[in-house]
Amino acid sequence: MKSTNFPHFQRRWKIGATAISLLLLLVFLVSLFVRRFNGDEGIIGEWAYWLANISEARSMLYYSYFGEKALSLPIYHKFYTILLAGIIKLFGFEPFFLRLISLISFVGVIWLSKVYLKQTQLASFSLPILIGIYLAQSLWFNFAFVARPELLMAFFALAVFVLLRQFSTSKHWKWALIAGLVSGLSFYTHLNGLAIIAAGGLFLLFRFRWKAVLAYGISAFLVASLFVLDIPGNYMGLLYELSQSPDVENSSFSAVRLFMKILTEHQRFFHNAGLAVFSLTTLVSLVFTWKQQRKQNADLFIFTGLLVLSLSLLTHGKTPKYLLFYMPFMALIILYALKSLFETQSRNKILIISLFLLVGAGISIVDYVKEYPYFVDVKTRNQAMAEKMETGKTVLAHNGFVFDQLEKFEIRSPIIFFFTHEGFSENAQEDRLEYLTFAHEKGYDYVAIDRILERKEIRDFIDYQQLKTGDTLAGFALEYKDPDFLIFKRMN
Repeated sequence: MKSTNFPHFQRRWKIGATAISLLLLLVFLVSLFVRRFNGDEGIIGEWAYWLANISEARSMLYYSYFGEKALSLPIYHKFYTILLAGIIKLFGFEPFFLRLISLISFVGVIWLSKVYLKQTQLASFSLPILIGIYLAQSLWFNFAFVARPELLMAFFALAVFVLLRQFSTSKHWKWALIAGLVSGLSFYTHLNGLAIIAAGGLFLLFRFRWKAVLAYGISAFLVASLFVLDIPGNYMGLLYELSQSPDVENSSFSAVRLFMKILTEHQRFFHNAGLAVFSLTTLVSLVFTWKQQRKQNADLFIFTGLLVLSLSLLTHGKTPKYLLFYMPFMALIILYALKSLFETQSRNKILIISLFLLVGAGISIVDYVKEYPYFVDVKTRNQAMAEKMETGKTVLAHNGFVFDQLEKFEIRSPIIFFFTHEGFSENAQEDRLEYLTFAHEKGYDYVAIDRILERKEIRDFIDYQQLKTGDTLAGFALEYKDPDFLIFKRMN
């Protein structure tokens, strides 16, 4: 029996959900101008800087590790870097502008979500609520304005699914062809795009659409092949380069290991509180509306499952950022559940899902606000630190030091140290000595520590309180110290 009070409840829910979504959107818009710098933005930004200026992707940050190969990188996020290079040519080498591609990708995901919801007669949610569902996950909130390719990859994954679903309904092979082009472009963007290609191909095989598989596979292969055009040996050359990667070199590819990668993929979904809440929201939504979802969302389930399977096999470790590939599909499951529960007037179940989303929204805001001490302008701090050193020298510094300093110093990344040294002792003094010894053996002139932008592990073992100007360690002297920076200079 339907409650006469339910329409009133539904109106109040929509008002409350819209208000919370608008609050999330407001905080997110503020965060576009004040947010923590991500060190990977320096690494990827440098590739794009050289590509924009000398038509060659380089990584001088990794020169001490890659050697001459760093002068012409064979493997990097190629299409994404091309896009960044275009941004640099238009707007200059600025972190804010480099992040715009992720923001545009977010807008693209929202648009594709609305397309899918309209296709499935679920277009009853307002735009603010749709945006709020995504921003109620702190990882998405963060990466939606970070110069990394994950949001673009999430857009590609959802685009491939929407196109293949269009093929499922129209039976016209052109949609499979276009989906193949997009999936190939995802590989050209990031090697993990292979998971998107695989998910799309397996989806079509699952539906026994052989002509579509052929159209999809050929178009995906042609676009994906752009990745290997500048690699000697093409695909064989790519396999060789991958075998030399630190992530791959010591990995096992036994059947047992691959099986365990599938079994442990759940760890990615529960990596932290924010991800756990969003994952639980998806699971609860499935439990509450399984019968309806199984009938109406079968294509969504099949593609999502195949994507999870493919990505679990292809990725190294369980880094949470790759969960962004799945999040558009998780959001659609949650939205469908809410729509179904409103139709059946299941007030208590709606409130449970809403509570989970409210907790997620709170975590997003808290995760953002707690990083307030790190809301600094990277270029301003770089200039202040650069003034303490002689230009033209080789400096071991945080990855973001490349902004405005790339032409003034030979900059090397601390990640090189972590590639070649495993673990830390429990003695900060020993770790500090090992780090400076590493820098001395590499011939670096300076070791510069930004006490906000440097990696936490380094900030911890440098132990600011125990050092004073003039101290000598491993062939370096602490030439400058203030609350912001420590500058070690190589002793003659």
